[in-house]
Amino acid sequence: MILLFPTVNELYGSLGKITLNEWKYGILNGEWKGMRVFITGVTKTNAAFSSALIFSEIRPEQALLAGICGAYRQSGLKTGDIVSVVKDWFVDEALFFGSDIRLLGEEGFPVCENNFTIFEKIPSLNEAVSNTVSLLSSCDNLANLYYNKTGASVENMEGASVGLSAARFNVRTMQVRSISNYCGERTKQEWDLKPALRSLGTLFQSIF
Repeated sequence: MILLFPTVNELYGSLGKITLNEWKYGILNGEWKGMRVFITGVTKTNAAFSSALIFSEIRPEQALLAGICGAYRQSGLKTGDIVSVVKDWFVDEALFFGSDIRLLGEEGFPVCENNFTIFEKIPSLNEAVSNTVSLLSSCDNLANLYYNKTGASVENMEGASVGLSAARFNVRTMQVRSISNYCGERTKQEWDLKPALRSLGTLFQSIF
């Protein structure tokens, strides 16, 4: 098992301040309870590069991606809730029509099969569907477009890319996300990192 985090802060909030050193190509690496830990970097681009390189060279049997995320208000989730992501959409690899979006796969150019990636469920957690985005939904109109397109509960910036790398390298992968804010209007997102990171820390202590 290897552990992946988008940022150092998400790692520290989950595991504590473990020692990190550069592994290669700027990717940070450490160890926690005998497991190798890596920082993928934020966004689909960094996550795709880092996870593909890590999976190619380390060849783990299993990986766990962990971090924070935003929740769509329609989901009923609140700050500090934690979910096991089982499906993650490349929702903004798409055509924008003002009041609607069409995924590239619907135009014959899928990012991957069905335009989403699959993760194994963590048994102790409620499952959720996620949207992985580069264009963050910082207004209600865009948040609603993303939610209506896929029915996802949460939004993140790395998951689908890591899932695609995992599928290509045949790595069994789980993804856990803790709610840190709401999607939509920037001034109404109600960011609260402390309970989100606390939930991740509690989870890691309980399952490892």
